[in-house]
Amino acid sequence: MKKPIIKTYEEIDIIKSFNEELFSNVKIIDKEGNIEYKNEVLFDSCELTKIDFTKYKIKKLEFIDCIIKNCDFSNLEFEELTFKRCQFINCKMLGVNFINTVLNDIYFVDCLLSYSNFANTKFKDMEFLNCSFIDSRFFDILSSKLKFTNCNFTKCQFYNNDFSNVDFSDSNIDNITTDLKSIKKVIVNQDQAISLVTLLDITVKF
Repeated sequence: MKKPIIKTYEEIDIIKSFNEELFSNVKIIDKEGNIEYKNEVLFDSCELTKIDFTKYKIKKLEFIDCIIKNCDFSNLEFEELTFKRCQFINCKMLGVNFINTVLNDIYFVDCLLSYSNFANTKFKDMEFLNCSFIDSRFFDILSSKLKFTNCNFTKCQFYNNDFSNVDFSDSNIDNITTDLKSIKKVIVNQDQAISLVTLLDITVKF
């Protein structure tokens, strides 16, 4: 997984960033105020800290080579976008829509992603560490070099996904619903294997 390529030249607040359309090579921090920016925004080689994007009327957000810390994206639409070489750290992303999104060289750590929708999403060189996906949906996922560590998938839905060689063994997959394709060639621990067998209406005799 490639790290973000960032050359930060100055620190500004979010209001100045949008008013002056400064979206590249800057460190952006929060500030109280209203933004109605109906164009698409691409943050390139930026660091963003403590910004509540749910307060601002922005048409589309896209990130390349960014570090994003303690930001709130809850219930936003990231449909049909591409994110490259980014790190999302301790971000709130409840109910986010990732339909038809491409995530390439992305690192999520300590993020809340519950109730999110991953449909037709492409994961490439991805890592999720200590993230919560409770009640999220994973449909028609294509993945390459995907890693989950200590994540919570309780009550998630997994259908028609390619998770070959993805390791779920130290994550929580309690009460998930799934199909055979989504669990084919996945890596799980012994207790998880018994639970998955039960989902497929197979009885195990000991």
